[in-house]
Amino acid sequence: MRVIGLTGGIGSGKSWVAEVIREEMHWEVIYTDDVAREQMKKGGASYFAVVKEFGEEILSTDGEIDRGKLAKIVFEDKTRLMKLNSLTHPLVRTYVLNEIARFRKENKEAVLIETALLIEAGYQEFCDEVWYVHAPESERRERLKKSRGYSDEKVDTLFVKQRNEKEFFDIATKVIENPDETTPADIIGQIIGR
Repeated sequence: MRVIGLTGGIGSGKSWVAEVIREEMHWEVIYTDDVAREQMKKGGASYFAVVKEFGEEILSTDGEIDRGKLAKIVFEDKTRLMKLNSLTHPLVRTYVLNEIARFRKENKEAVLIETALLIEAGYQEFCDEVWYVHAPESERRERLKKSRGYSDEKVDTLFVKQRNEKEFFDIATKVIENPDETTPADIIGQIIGR
């Protein structure tokens, strides 16, 4: 079974590419952001540690972690972000490794791990290949403004905090180009070498 890490900068369209691969190639896909989100829900694997570290002021009225409040804290303090990552990344990684083992037992053809923090979480250690979804920065910027309503200032802040393109290109075994107007057929063609 092939284990492929799929990564890319914010706004590159990596989740869409992963979805195309899941639908068109019928591969298993693990979305690490979704796993982390589930684990931070009330009673989830990382919930209590995160609340203990950041305090009850991050909770909404229903007792769930308010991701906006938490994001505001960690975005303004790199040390706090590193602490949050130390509480969540190992648990997500364990989940991913358990899923890979399960898919292997089920004789699946491939599993794709869609993650923004592939390098930071050390996923390249167990991935057979690393695929980088690339889109021009200007298009990524417009996507984020249109789909998420981000200001130019917010996009600038996000881009500064992410790895630069060279780092992604250096680790990638395959680059998937995803400019605007890319179709599912274009993505599949790049994967199978058409």
